[in-house]
Amino acid sequence: MNCMGHYPFTPFNGITVLVLALTVLLVWRRFGGTLAANWPLLYYAALAGYTRGFCGGLNPYWVAAGAACGVAIRAGFYPKRVRWVEAVALGYVAWRCAGLLLMW
Repeated sequence: MNCMGHYPFTPFNGITVLVLALTVLLVWRRFGGTLAANWPLLYYAALAGYTRGFCGGLNPYWVAAGAACGVAIRAGFYPKRVRWVEAVALGYVAWRCAGLLLMW
């Protein structure tokens, strides 16, 4: 019996759900927690791997812009202002992941 209905579970779908969840967590922590943390850099490294592994999933320029913002925030370069620019890139990632999952 297929408990997923007509929506097949694939590794791509599972990893995309994980990326979407981590993206939402990062936005939540950026605006609610400390800015100078190391784990967002690990997130961007994993996101770059996802972008490279699944061609056509995410635009690499948006991922690079978000990673540059993450490095700038970690380095202390106007972190309260740069996080708003980073939020735009993270919004793109969340929107695109939702679109990939819903097959838009």
